[in-house]
Amino acid sequence: MRPYLFLFLLGIVLFFATCRKKDTTPTPSTPVVPGCTSLLAPANGGFVTTTSVTLSWNAVSTASSYDVYLGTTPSPTTLVGNAVSGTTHTVSIPATPNVTYYWYVVPRNTTGPASGCASGARSFTYIVISMPVSLGYHVVGYFPSYRSLADVPDIKFRMTNVVVYAFYQVNSTGSLVAPGSATAPLAAVATKARSNNAKILLGINDGSGDGKTNFKNMAASPQGRTNFIRDIMNVVRTNQLDGVDMDWEFPTTSDGTDVTFTSLMQELADSLHRDGRYYLSCAITAGKYAGGIRDAIRNELFPIVDFFNIMAYDDFSTTTPYRHHSDYALASLCLNYWINTRGMPAAKAVLGIPAYGRPSGITQSNTVLSYRNILSQGGNAQLDSAIVSAGTFTNYTIYYNGQYTVKRKAKLSKDIAAGVMFWEKWQDATDGQSLLKAACDTVGRSY
Repeated sequence: MRPYLFLFLLGIVLFFATCRKKDTTPTPSTPVVPGCTSLLAPANGGFVTTTSVTLSWNAVSTASSYDVYLGTTPSPTTLVGNAVSGTTHTVSIPATPNVTYYWYVVPRNTTGPASGCASGARSFTYIVISMPVSLGYHVVGYFPSYRSLADVPDIKFRMTNVVVYAFYQVNSTGSLVAPGSATAPLAAVATKARSNNAKILLGINDGSGDGKTNFKNMAASPQGRTNFIRDIMNVVRTNQLDGVDMDWEFPTTSDGTDVTFTSLMQELADSLHRDGRYYLSCAITAGKYAGGIRDAIRNELFPIVDFFNIMAYDDFSTTTPYRHHSDYALASLCLNYWINTRGMPAAKAVLGIPAYGRPSGITQSNTVLSYRNILSQGGNAQLDSAIVSAGTFTNYTIYYNGQYTVKRKAKLSKDIAAGVMFWEKWQDATDGQSLLKAACDTVGRSY
């Protein structure tokens, strides 16, 4: 090949190569308008108790700043945060109770703001928390929905200043549901309680087979707790009740439900106490045994719960004979732990007393017998054990609380705590051998 031809061809190749390189050089891209963000806190439909409220949201990768809108209409137009660089913004609101605020965030960049974000506005309500008036010495009696209301005379309701209807339940979808077939409907028990000057509280437990799964699943998310509390408040207001008793048996530190239980109780307390009208109580473990169940009752609950029903019973053994499941020593130990060791206010510690008996040293299946039935089989109201027959067991020793022990427990709780609680009203005797009567007479409560 001649040299000049080679150079000619090389020039052509370089020319086209240079052209291709120039043709494929990328031009700077124009930023796209960002999309809307998801709002995090406060919880949608939730409550705040301070006039300084921190709003938070998720970051949008294409946004350089955020505009924050807040107002008292569902689609507010007041800009309260202009070109916020982070994902939080604190606003100040007036100290006017029960005002609902709506807010949303508009991400933006140099191209412009996101559009349509107002449709995702969330709300929160400012409330003033005030605790209801003290009940003085508590005499609490649970009344199960499956008992006959006609079997319990009015005087037994006058002996209590708090009646807990047992139970509404959490179902598998996290909703609050009434008992399926109630011998004693809530409305009837509430009417009887009110007519005898007793407060009526809605008792809530778990509807799952293991007694805790539905609570656990419902309380795991802020939205689940919010929806559940809305259900609760609807039942409380519709039925003109005086409050709620939570009976989660049991949250524990081993699966994190101590955290979600605490959140649930704090949020429920906010709703119940916003008008200073409704009470919040909680049934808790006896506290005798160290571990995750006992530790799940955090000290943060002490200021927000009005009183705690300490279940100082069912400390039975299937292998050790002659062991009482709820003696005076257990009552003293439980109150000492919660009040002195843990710092629960004495004015909120209510001692649980069983109106039933349990055997010891045998399998616990169909062996629980009500106090009234123990007496019908020859049990003595002044003693704490008797020989009875129940279920598949014949002539075995059952351990219960007679009037003498109940009087000692009532005196103890008057001296160092806030009162007594009975599980449950129907199981008590209806005559002079009544355990409720023994407690009231001891502390001077008229009925």
